[in-house]
Amino acid sequence: MKTDLTLGYMPLTDSLPLLAAAQLGFFRDQGLDVTLQEEVSWANIRDKVIVGQFDGAHMLAPMVMASTLGLGGLNKPLIAPYSLNLGGNGMTLSASLYRDLESTTHGRPGPASLKQLIEQRKLEKLPPLVLAVVFPYSSHNLLLRYWLASAGIDPDRDVTTVVLPPSQMVDHLRLGHIHGFFAGEPWNAVATADGIGCCVATGRDIWQNAPNKVLGVTEDWARTNPDTLDALLRALYRAGAWLDGNRAQAVSLLAEYLPVDRRALAPALLGHTGYRPDSGDAPEPDLLVFHRYLANFPWVSHGYWFLNQMARWGWLPGDQDLSAVAAACYRPDLYRRALADTPLPGQDWKGEGIHAGPWRLETSQGEIGMGADTFIDGEEWQLRSMNFLHQSAP
Repeated sequence: MKTDLTLGYMPLTDSLPLLAAAQLGFFRDQGLDVTLQEEVSWANIRDKVIVGQFDGAHMLAPMVMASTLGLGGLNKPLIAPYSLNLGGNGMTLSASLYRDLESTTHGRPGPASLKQLIEQRKLEKLPPLVLAVVFPYSSHNLLLRYWLASAGIDPDRDVTTVVLPPSQMVDHLRLGHIHGFFAGEPWNAVATADGIGCCVATGRDIWQNAPNKVLGVTEDWARTNPDTLDALLRALYRAGAWLDGNRAQAVSLLAEYLPVDRRALAPALLGHTGYRPDSGDAPEPDLLVFHRYLANFPWVSHGYWFLNQMARWGWLPGDQDLSAVAAACYRPDLYRRALADTPLPGQDWKGEGIHAGPWRLETSQGEIGMGADTFIDGEEWQLRSMNFLHQSAP
């Protein structure tokens, strides 16, 4: 069994499962000697996994499918045998733009008020708003597009989208190079704490308990190192469970890795991510989930949803069997093998957008609580014999 591993990660709050597993000895307990290497861009993460410099990495979920299909880089099959978290990202606009929108709406501005502003800018012959995302093939880009489209905004024509590393978002917003960004924490909270940005939507506002990051490895590596992969998943599982039960301690652990003001690290973990400090909003514990709700299970339906959205925007080459691609990239079979003694669902797909509140799921160890999964536009994706039936909102 291979025991010396190098894992890549981006300095984000949702990298905590890897950081906690290293700091708390969960990797060591599984016989693994893990070196964590921080990276500056998601492209670096992907490329170093593909060429073998990393054994695996903290990775954007849609990136796994994109690499497998040869989109935006080398064509190399990547897989996601484990989901690292649900939620944890958000849409932040510059403080000045936020104030402009706030004057035309009641409460926190949303996509409808942004639509009005965009139309006004067109009449005044002003250039499109510039919005940044962390990577083309990311949950961030797809959720941003979904949020915009819910109000009739065309993300390819009505705004300009650029790609920036997460850690550079706040600086570019401060300099006026962009009007807003969709990124993971702590960067929404940093912009808020610095007074240069305000969050208009968290990922939860768009798709409740949406999948976000995964453990990404090459298909070849997983096949060659089955025992190592099993040990890696077991260590991460322990880390996720610890994180959901020890949020205050997690803030201190994260502070050892991210040179960011502590007041910007706590919000995401304590349920206040992205909201203005003076807003009075009550904590929302589901803004970032590491373990609850079977958060670590790599649902094939999550991969399918991402692929469907990629097809929606014309990113996929030719006719693709989306179900087959999703099943090749999302690997619950490997999760089941490594974590056979944990609660496991009876199937690898589930409906999305159909639970407005808590619900119960039958598993190998009895029923467990699950979280809401609705979309901003009320659309539903119902399970039908290993395929999704898309049902638009009335």
